[in-house]
Formats: sequence, C-alpha cells, structure tokens
Amino acid sequence: MRDTERIARTGSPMNQWVGIVALRDAPSAVAVPLHRMAAAIAAANRIRSYVLSGGRKVRYSDVREALRAIGRRYASADTLGRSAEAFTAARFFADHTDAWRELPWWLQHDLGDELDRRRSGRRRSIIPGHAPAHTSARPASRRQPAPPPAPAAVSRAPLPRKSAPTQASHHQASTFIVDRKLDVLDVIRPSLTDPGPAFDSIELPTALTDWLEKAGCPLAEDPVRDRWIRIATLHTSFVYEQATGPVSLVGPHLVPMLGSLGATWLDLLVLDTFAADPTISDEGAQSTRLARTGPSTLARLGRWAAHTGFVRRGRGEQLTDTAGVFETVALQFLGALLLTGAHRALLRLVEEQIPSTGTRGADESDAPGQYDWYTLLQRQPSARDMEWEFAASGPQHAVSYSGTVRTRDGRSAVATGGSKKEARQAASREFFRIHMPDVMKQTSTAAAVPHGQVRLPLRYSGNEPGHAQAVDDLRVAFELTRDADPWLSQALIHRSWAHENPRSTATSRQRSNTLLAHHGSHVAHALMAYDRALEAAARGLRPTAEEARIGSVANTECRRLGAALRLVPGMLIGAGERKNDMSDPSDGAAQAVLATAWRCLGTRLLVRRPRVLHEWFAGMDYGLDPSTQLARLCDRFGITMAPDFLVRGPDHGQERLCELTFTGPDATARWTGQALRGGKTQAKHQACHEVLELLHEHAEGSRSTWSPHERELLRFLLRRQLIHAPSLSAKHQQRCVQGGELGLDALATGDDAAFRAWATRTTDLVGTLAPETSDGLLRFYIGCLGLVRYGSDSPLRTALREAAVECGPSATTHAAQATLRAAASTAKAGSALREVLGTWWTEPGEARRVRMQDEAGIHGGMLLGGGEAAALREVLDWTAQAAQSVDRAVAVDLSLDGGRPYLLLGIDGVDLPATSAVLLTLLAEVVPSMQCTASDGELLVHWRPPGAGQGSQQNSNPIGVAGLTALATPLDVPRDLFPAHTETEAFA
Repeated sequence: MRDTERIARTGSPMNQWVGIVALRDAPSAVAVPLHRMAAAIAAANRIRSYVLSGGRKVRYSDVREALRAIGRRYASADTLGRSAEAFTAARFFADHTDAWRELPWWLQHDLGDELDRRRSGRRRSIIPGHAPAHTSARPASRRQPAPPPAPAAVSRAPLPRKSAPTQASHHQASTFIVDRKLDVLDVIRPSLTDPGPAFDSIELPTALTDWLEKAGCPLAEDPVRDRWIRIATLHTSFVYEQATGPVSLVGPHLVPMLGSLGATWLDLLVLDTFAADPTISDEGAQSTRLARTGPSTLARLGRWAAHTGFVRRGRGEQLTDTAGVFETVALQFLGALLLTGAHRALLRLVEEQIPSTGTRGADESDAPGQYDWYTLLQRQPSARDMEWEFAASGPQHAVSYSGTVRTRDGRSAVATGGSKKEARQAASREFFRIHMPDVMKQTSTAAAVPHGQVRLPLRYSGNEPGHAQAVDDLRVAFELTRDADPWLSQALIHRSWAHENPRSTATSRQRSNTLLAHHGSHVAHALMAYDRALEAAARGLRPTAEEARIGSVANTECRRLGAALRLVPGMLIGAGERKNDMSDPSDGAAQAVLATAWRCLGTRLLVRRPRVLHEWFAGMDYGLDPSTQLARLCDRFGITMAPDFLVRGPDHGQERLCELTFTGPDATARWTGQALRGGKTQAKHQACHEVLELLHEHAEGSRSTWSPHERELLRFLLRRQLIHAPSLSAKHQQRCVQGGELGLDALATGDDAAFRAWATRTTDLVGTLAPETSDGLLRFYIGCLGLVRYGSDSPLRTALREAAVECGPSATTHAAQATLRAAASTAKAGSALREVLGTWWTEPGEARRVRMQDEAGIHGGMLLGGGEAAALREVLDWTAQAAQSVDRAVAVDLSLDGGRPYLLLGIDGVDLPATSAVLLTLLAEVVPSMQCTASDGELLVHWRPPGAGQGSQQNSNPIGVAGLTALATPLDVPRDLFPAHTETEAFA
C-alpha cells in the first residue's frame, strides 16, 4: 500500500518538470541561516501597499475592500464576468504575500475611481465608471428644488441634491477656450485564452486552410488563432452532444458569443460599403438599405461555409441542410477572425460575399433589392389605386409567393419572391420595366453616380470659434489628417441648425449629422462588442450567459461620451433647439464623431485610440437597470416590492417621486426616491438606485451613521435576507456567491477580519436572531463555501476538466491532482507539524536530499488539520520533485516567532515560489488556512493563528459565529471530481 501511494504522489517521470522549475541565480548551496528566516518572517508580516498609476500608495486591506465593492456592484447589475474577476483579484492582495498578478485595464480604472470615491466621500452609481442609469437624458439644467416633506406613509427624509451647472450653458455656443483631453494611447488588451493542443484534433478542410493562406492568415504561424478558428467551426448542436474530448471544455455560450460578435461586425462592414452613397437622403433610407443588403450577404456567407465544408453539426442538424445553421457558423467564423486579429481576412471575406453596391444602375439585375421600387411606384400619379394579389405555392418548408399588381387603367405585372415583401418589390420593378421604362431609366441614371465624382463636403467656415476649435481638437485626439475636417464639421451640425441655415449649409456642401450618427451607432456597437467578447474569451472557454451577452450601446452612454469629449460647446445648434432644456444633442454628435474616426482609421481604433474613448468603453454600462437589480434581489429573498408614484409641480415642469413598498411575511418597509423631471421609469430607477446604494454602503462599511428611515429599511432588508438564506436553493446560493451577498465576498476570499467587521455591522442593525436562524446560517455558509471551492466554475474543477482531456499545461495537471488529494483529506484526523515533516523525510523508497534545521521547540508539534497536513505534504512533495529534477538539495528550516511556527523551504538556484505558483493557487482555494509567502526565491509556509477561523470565542454575534465556523469546517468533496471507479479514501 505504501508503494502504491508513493507512486500516486510522485506521478510522472522527472522530464515532465522541464519548463515547470524556474531557475534563478543563487549562491552555492548552504544551510539556511537564521537571518534569512527572520527576513522571510518579516516579509510575511510587513504592511503592504499597492501603487496606483499616479504613484499613490494604498494599503492592501483598502485595495481588497475596494475590489470587493466593485465586484458587488457589477454582480448587482448582472455583469458576473467582471464581478468574478474583481472578487478573484481581491485574493491577490493577501496581507501575507505580494500581489503576483497584474489587474486588467478596466479593473485598474475602476479601482482608481473607487479609491478616489472613498477618499472624497462621495456617493457613486451602481456600475463603476459612469453616471447612474436613472439620470435624465441630459445633464441637469439647474439645481433641483428640494422635495417637500415626505407624507406620513413615506419612511425616509429626502436627501439633498448636489448642485449642477445650469442648463442654459449646455446648448450655448462656445465663446471661450474649451479644455479637452487630447492624449492618445495604445490599447493593451488581455491575451486570448489558449484552448490547448487538444483542439488541434478538430480537422479543418483544405479548402478553408487554402483560403486563409491566400487571405494572408496562415494558421501555422499562430497556434492560438488556429485553435480558435477550429472552435468557431462548431455548431451549438455539435458542442451540446460532445460530453468527452476537447469539445467538452467549450461552454454552451462561447460559440453563440462568437456568432453575436460576427453579426455585429457584419452589419458594420456591410454598412461601410454604402455609408457615403450620395443617393441616400436620410438615416431611414440607410437603415432600409442595410436591412436588405445584410441578409443577402449573410446568405452568401452561409453558402460559402457550406461549400467550403468546415461546418460541424450535431447528428440532428446533419439530417437537413438548413441554411440557418451554415449562416450561424459563418458568423462564428467572422467573430473568431476578429478576436484573433485576422482583420484583413475578415474584411476580404465580407467584400467577397457582399452584393455589388458601388454604382447602382450599372447592373441592376444583379441586385434587384437595392432600390425600393414599391415606394417609387406608389409615388407615380398614374399608378395610384393599385390592387395587389398574392398566391403561395410550394411545400411548407420552401414556400414561394407570386405577387400581381393591377391599376385602374388595366396595366399589370407579375413576379415571384421568397416572401410577400420580395414578391411585391419584384412585381413593382417588373411594372416599371414593362409600362414605365423611361422612369426606370431616369432612376437608374440618377443612382449611378460613382463615388469618386461625389462633391465632398467642405469644412464650415462661419464665425463660430467654438466649432472650429472642436474640429481641431477632435482631429488631434483621433490623430486624423486635415482631410477629415469636413466630416468632423458635419458631425457637429445639429439638424435644427441645418434647417434654420439652409444657405450656409448648401454653401459648405454640408448636411446635418444624422446620417453620420446612424453609421456611428453601428461603430460604437461593434467596438463595444469586440471589447466585451475579447474580455470574456480571455477568461476562458466557459463564459457565463451574462458574460457572453453582447448588448447594445444606449443613448445615455453616447451622451456620456459626448460629455467627456465636450462636444456641445462646439456644436452648431439652431436657436429654437438651444432654448430646449429637456434635450441633449451630444449623443448624435458623439456617434457622428465615431463614424468619422472609423471611416478614416478603420480597425486601427482597436489598437490605438484617444484616452477619453478608451475610458468610455471601460466604464460602459453592460448590466441591468437599478429597478431590475432590486427586483431580482427581492424575488430571491421572498420580498414583495410594489412601486407607487407621486406627481407635483405645474404641468410644464412636473416632477415625479416613486415610493417603494417592501413587504415580507411579518413586516413592511417603505422608501421614497428623490423627485426628478421625467417619466415613471426614471423615478422608479431613482428610488431603486438609492435603496441599492444603501445596501452597498452597508456592505463596504463606508458609513457608520444612518438616519432613522435608512436604519429601518436596512434592518428590514438585511433581516429578511438572513432569515430566508437557509432555505435558498443551490442556484440561488450560487447567485449569492457571485454577488458577494451576506458577507460572502469576504468569507470566500478567507478574509475573516473583513467578515467579522461585516457581521458586527449587520448585527447592530438587525438585532437578535432566533437560534434556528443561526443554525440555518451555518448550513447556508457551508453550502456557499462548497460552491466556491468545488462548484462548476471553481479553479480546481476547471483545472481537473482540462487535465482530463490533456488540454492544460503539465504543471496544471500535477497541481490539480495534488490539490484534489489534499481536499480528499480535509475530513481526516490531523497530524502534528513535525510528524508531517518526519514522515515525508523518511518515506521508504524516496532518495531525497534534505538539510533540516529545527528551531521550533515544542511548538513544532502544532496540530494541523487533515487538510492542512495533506496540503503541506503536497507542497513538500512538489518541492522535492523540483529539487530532484535539477539535482539539488532541499533546505528546510522550521522556526518560531511570536508563538507561531514558520517553515521555510528553499532550493539552491531555483525560484521556488514561481515553480510552485500554480499549486499554491489551487491549494489556497481548498485550504485557505495555509498561507505561503515568497521571500527571495524561497517559500515561507505558515498558518492562520489557532482560533482565528472559529467564531465562538472571538465573536459574540451569531452571524459571525456561523460564517467563521463554516470557514473552519472541513467540506465534503463532490465524488464526481475523482477519477472513475476510485474511492475518495483510496485517492487520498
């Protein structure tokens, strides 16, 4: 039995450690001197600080609190990918070791904002980085008057409004110098996840690889791109049916995310082909053209995918050649090309498949749907009072329609199409061809204006210094040439000004910015989709539904960009519109500026852009509105929320208030939001935002005093959450973990001090809980911690999933198996520290070179729990195998400081913390009480002080007792984590 166990521990031959062991320059091997132990202990106990981009230093404890606050806010808005990343990042800033991983750019941005907010004491929005979702469609025009005293049923005194700039200055033409941020930066993006060599087994047809080679995208030069292209060839039906093999690592939402990304960019690239067409008079016509050309391009892409033969379908889909399946995978292919940086291949593929749109009239028969013949026919006086008849024919799955048009004078035309709309268009065109050929010829001739002969607009040269400065500033910010000035000028022309100044508009060959804004809305959507998809793909192959969801860019977000670029002072706005303090023209201007930048720069905007634009994307709202956030929270904990609305003020300036009534089984609470001008939806968002903000402020501990109304509401909501938590389903427990609710953000990261502080604050608000509630909370916290350590997306399960198909690095495979062995031993009886060392040192059959120094005295017999002892044994085995692979000795020093034992491990010439990083990361998840500190290439192992995780002696409140007891309780490991036909005890 001992030999079998030893083989299970040592695992693979030593050559598998090549590339795992990190070597370093070090002096010759000597016994570890005492001063190095003292230096390591001092390093573990020193106060650590994080340096922000501006050079400001922040203590790790403050960084953890800020990261948890960011995570809670993202989770509340259902942006779970970012919330998980923020909570995970909080683990990097443990007090006992230096942070070893860089934060992503968006999290650095949010962290700086959050820490600045805490220092200034100001309140903030639910989503980090932008104005609250409930704000009106434009900046406040004036200071809001204070609401009247709340009625008796209202349980809150209104909060004072902050002052805001007057609205009159919002639309006023600028006569002073506007200070805009003009600095530009290179975008540093996260690296795409490498799916692993296992995905190389997915075959690609020669026709596809040859096309990629001709498009300048050879797959052999980039293995990561090669693997993502292979993933993109999988239809969702195929992914669903694969329970084993590398495809089982692909989450159900990954390929649909690629398809959504491809569809977004296909719309933009199709629109690019006719965005500057002079025959398009307004955004409605442009949108109509896109609605017609887009589907035909997608159909051609689907036929190309079917012809190339790279689509992998499920067994059911293989029975029928449904065009939609091939089109879906073609969009996935576009998304993969974009994510992997193959932009030239992407543009070439779309250009090859898009219908010809350069000069209509040259070959009208090739693209009959490019002109609205039905509308043109309706405009003909001689063709009024038309009568239409439609007849369907063919099987149900392939119905075709025949459309017949007749006029009163007896003229008629017949044509067919795949739908009634297509048949009507075709019949209208046939009517022109037969009965009105001269009109058709004139229409075609007018439409066939080559783009090179179009009279381009001129830069507006009127006496508007603010407009001229804005054009110059935008050119510098986006690094454009002066050729872009006419389009930048057009981007700043509001339709009201163009209507009031037709002569100036015609002289400059200009128009309003509506067409540019329509194009820019697609540009903003495409750039946002790219950022969001890349962020999700960089985390792994199993994004959640929320991570994979690619939404749209709201007008409120475009207004935020317009405010950041300070566009309104440079806009040309009509006199009447300038007096309208309820509108905000900056959203259309921001979209138009984006369209101009895109036309000049193209995909270069993905890699280099103005800082203002980059920060706008970083703070973009991907999540749910405050009303939906609060409604989901109440529904989860059995609380009924009912809104009621109050109106006050004159008809021309009415303000609305929303009163929320919260009802539980045994209590009721009310809250009234601040008054604002707008509809019921805005008023409800305002009230819900304020309630959510109170919950966030309590969770982060940023306020120590509450008004009676605030205390009453918090007491109701928190008490209801605590009472209902034990009865939550596993699904809702997982949602609590993802949202960091009820102190789980601190408990899941092993920060017992932060959890203890939260429990104390909560107890002061909710008062005494029934004994059965305390017992239920213990079960609730144990269940949630089990999801953290062994859930479907836990680090250990992810590593084991990759190891099962030999997809991950060998170090990850070894570490996952070692961590699973340690986890299986958590329920076993513990061992003394010195006994673990002695057993490891003297194990039969192991030729280990060890130099031991023991200065711990009687404290070297400190009792370790079953999981702690097993985790230490895995670290020792890992260290010994690393030493054996380089033929070096292991230096082991056991010492004592402050009544606590410390174990220092070192290998001459080996960076042991770097060598063991993947193992220590996984072990920290299942055995959080064991702490490891890097010290000059050596590894210091120590443990949380005895009793630190027990709530019974250091906490008098039942909430703290329940949570900290759960943290110290050995958790059962799910049996499905172990290899088939292996008992837990045998594996351990």
